[in-house]
Amino acid sequence: MLRLLFGWWNCLIIATAVLAQQAHPGTSSEKAALSQKAVEAERNGDFAGAISAFEQLIHKGGDSPGLRSNLGIAYFQLHEYPEALREFRVALTKEPDSIPANFFSGLALLKLQRPRQALPYLRRARHLQPDTPEVTLSVAQAEVACNEIAQARDSYEQVTRLAPQNAEAWYGLGITERALAEHDLKKAASKSTQVRALLEASRQAIAKGTQLEPDSVHAHMILGECFRIAERYDQAVEEYEAATACQPDLAAAWAGLATAYSAAGEDDKALKAAKRALELDPRDAETDAVIADTLLRQGDASAARPYALNALALQPDLASGHLVLAKIYLSDRQPAKALPELQSAARQDTDGRTYYLLATALRELGKTQEAAMALQKYRRLHEAHVAPMAK
Repeated sequence: MLRLLFGWWNCLIIATAVLAQQAHPGTSSEKAALSQKAVEAERNGDFAGAISAFEQLIHKGGDSPGLRSNLGIAYFQLHEYPEALREFRVALTKEPDSIPANFFSGLALLKLQRPRQALPYLRRARHLQPDTPEVTLSVAQAEVACNEIAQARDSYEQVTRLAPQNAEAWYGLGITERALAEHDLKKAASKSTQVRALLEASRQAIAKGTQLEPDSVHAHMILGECFRIAERYDQAVEEYEAATACQPDLAAAWAGLATAYSAAGEDDKALKAAKRALELDPRDAETDAVIADTLLRQGDASAARPYALNALALQPDLASGHLVLAKIYLSDRQPAKALPELQSAARQDTDGRTYYLLATALRELGKTQEAAMALQKYRRLHEAHVAPMAK
């Protein structure tokens, strides 16, 4: 859901491909043709074709940081984020200051819901290209997802200076200023004048964003996702509800609302929003998983099972689908069936919850040494997750 504006880097795609060709003055006509084919394919949205051409160029000795960045961007556009990160790592090993490789590494990590790891790449891209609003906007989004609200407020303010007509920046500025004011209200030592000033600044910024883009669904969706990742569920719900009000037939908005409600423990509201999302988009595997998890939490494992199975039928590598199916098996006292599901889900565990259940299943199966290792992994991930959330 973390959509960003990418128009500015179209020239980078073409430029890096051209530079890659210029770096090899003895380039054969075959390599030149492949390079042109890759650039045209990427420009026309044929990212699978671009990947094929770029990989052939690399195989024929035409490797370069720019070429790897382009290959990574093509993978990114196909939502193959681990593969994209692999190519960006190669590019950054050879050229640490590559703007596309740093920027898209950060975006890929955001897509994988790893904002803490994304921030160094995004901040590096901003350092290298400080006058590009889209880069600083992505930094702000990652900072919100990491609960670094004061830093996000500063980043949004920077974007409003770089791009005064950017409604999302004004809206983000207003929302983060309001969050800071609410935080200050909870502090006994806070000065009411400072809080009032923040609230007034928040009101003005939101009004500016609304004036520029009255139905800013994009801004609501971005902030809803960022607040959800940061576990600020009340604010996430507020943003998703605003998105559904602006565009009632937007399935992603209802799906986001369902996820936020479910995480906040509002099960009935989560089910209602999720079922609306599925009415609009019956092939939304993640929403199937949300419904399954919510029904299971309500104690109805038999009703949850079809949703979990359907989620995995639609998207076999969906971590949340494997996780909820494992929970169903564990609730039925079938740890042997839960084990492979947990092992699949653990590959994408970012907060330790899956490893905790994996340790439980392994212990029930008598695999005490493996259970201890899983529990150790849980503690590491849990501590890394809780520390930034406590800010």
